[in-house]
Amino acid sequence: MALRYHPRMPLIRCAKCGQAYDVPGVIAVRLPNSIATCACGEWLAGSKAALLARLGNPEGIKEIDLQPYKVQRAETPAPAPTVDPHQTPTLGPPRSIRIIARGAHEAVDTIFTIGLHPLWIGRTGCHVELAEAELSIRHCSISMVGSNLVVRDADSHMGTFLDGQQITEAVIADGMHLLRVGSALVSIEPTDQKGVPVEPIRLDVPKPLEEAELVHKITQRTAAQKAAARPVLICIGGPLNGQEFEIPTSGLVVGREGHVRVPDEFLSRRHFEVGPDPDGTVRVRDLGSRNGTYLNTLPAQNTKVQSGDEIRAGVNRFRIEHR
Repeated sequence: MALRYHPRMPLIRCAKCGQAYDVPGVIAVRLPNSIATCACGEWLAGSKAALLARLGNPEGIKEIDLQPYKVQRAETPAPAPTVDPHQTPTLGPPRSIRIIARGAHEAVDTIFTIGLHPLWIGRTGCHVELAEAELSIRHCSISMVGSNLVVRDADSHMGTFLDGQQITEAVIADGMHLLRVGSALVSIEPTDQKGVPVEPIRLDVPKPLEEAELVHKITQRTAAQKAAARPVLICIGGPLNGQEFEIPTSGLVVGREGHVRVPDEFLSRRHFEVGPDPDGTVRVRDLGSRNGTYLNTLPAQNTKVQSGDEIRAGVNRFRIEHR
């Protein structure tokens, strides 16, 4: 049977063996509700609904014979060339690419010329840095492979998308393309213009601190914060209501005859003391009073006090603040 070509209809090609078919329009419109298979047995057309319907009604769903519409013979794919991992791939001449990205507080419109070294896009330590776009530290790269520009995802947490398709690695063809990285949209376009040469860029990742060193730094920072603010004892209930007393490093004794003298018969002469430890932590210490000292309703003997805690002794209430 002579082949009839219909150039306006797209070819149907088998993904398994590569065989192509030039199907006339009058046949193509029937494919979605029919069954069509390649010579190799691969299912080429037909919906799942049609396939299920055929199982229940073999005569009701027609199978279209595609053999008369072959346009070329299937070719066996050539085996992939063996790559020597120790051999440096041959690079073509450097190529340039224009990169345009705009964010809330940052914008990039630069032509880069890529040769031996890859161009990195990411949050920090990259040639194109988009710090506010939810990128990974190094999100993806564009490099030369042979004479092609290739974009590669760098195991990013949100993925890399080229023209709407998520990719692990893809060749950048001529023309403008849209690259989505994190929440940023970046347009990329190969160009013949010379640009900024891409040089190696170092990513300085801080060495993780050992646990003991981390605890020491946290302690130092906490002490520094406490040292910067003065601890103050404020009376919020009792005869001295509203009065404030700065707590010196030597401590402050409260009682009928202490540094802070309170006319309260329920207080001992030296009832309790508040003062900072060497690291700046404020503590309340009961001094053997007959009626006891309480911190936030619980008995206090030698207890750490946080800003905002309340101390009760006799009919008096005090609060610790840092100012």
